[in-house]
Amino acid sequence: MIGFGTALRFVFIHLFCLFYTAKVLLHIAVRYLTEPRAEFWYVKKRPHPPPCLQNHDYGVSNYITVNDVKLHYVENGDPAKPLMLFIHGFPEFWFSWRYQLKEFSKDYWVIAVDMRGYGDSDKPKGLKSYRIENMVQDIKELVHELGREKFTLVAHDWGAVIGWDFVAKHMDMLEKYILMGAPSRKVLRELMMTDKEQLKMSWYTFFFQMPCIPEIYFRINDLEALYEVFRKHNEPHELEAYKYTFARKGALTEPINYYRANLTASLKTVRPPANVRHVPGLYLLGEHDAYISQKSGPLQKKEFNNLEFLMVPKVCHFLQQADPVAVNSIMRQFLIHSEHNE
Repeated sequence: MIGFGTALRFVFIHLFCLFYTAKVLLHIAVRYLTEPRAEFWYVKKRPHPPPCLQNHDYGVSNYITVNDVKLHYVENGDPAKPLMLFIHGFPEFWFSWRYQLKEFSKDYWVIAVDMRGYGDSDKPKGLKSYRIENMVQDIKELVHELGREKFTLVAHDWGAVIGWDFVAKHMDMLEKYILMGAPSRKVLRELMMTDKEQLKMSWYTFFFQMPCIPEIYFRINDLEALYEVFRKHNEPHELEAYKYTFARKGALTEPINYYRANLTASLKTVRPPANVRHVPGLYLLGEHDAYISQKSGPLQKKEFNNLEFLMVPKVCHFLQQADPVAVNSIMRQFLIHSEHNE
């Protein structure tokens, strides 16, 4: 039997899905009617990667198979040093950590992975493949396959959502963690149910439940949506890196499936260990984040003890790219300070 609360939640989600899908379709129709041209529906062919994706200053590519999925990653630094693992969000891939790969390779063996479904990693089919528990297991097995028991986790957006579950379930594997731009599932759901601001900010999570239409939306006008997301903090050649990656056939469906697989999933989430001091953590949010409420910080601190929350001034959701100097400085200060306090 389906409980009344579950049924109400199902209806609520799908009503919002229909509402926001109608708004997006109206927007597309108006755009096409006012700017009618054949190219509106096409994506330019990009058979070769732009030079910035072959820049060895960021690191070198490698592959590893974990949890029955082959993952692509870029590594930099000395493998004899402590491991720092970077997990990206949507719509990103390893390249979103290029500034951190260069900066922290001085002191760490740094690895930025393409999560399953993204970039040059495998793209298993089916929504169940993109449940959060699968990505948590990917990270665990990846670290062990790299020959490590402990590491520092750095993650953004969807990577952070997955990261909170990883911290709660596998805190014994962590030296420290830095999560950016998204709270845990528990905090996000609480905010969406109690805070109108967060509910409005999360409109796209409902829109992404619709099959096919979100992919069409992203592809119109040669991936114009990616341009709008990244143009403020990426040079034209860097924008081409994102367009090259997401222009491939089917390259958008699996990343969007992260939303489809988890919004209506069980409310049961992994809780951090109680009555113990957690490993040092840092939660960062851009001052002008358009997707996550600043109220998430205090709520997140209630869930994880030994956690700092900081706002990065004058930056948007994609803070590690928008102001890498400031973000890298904050990260380094946290890493040094937490070492002194151990």
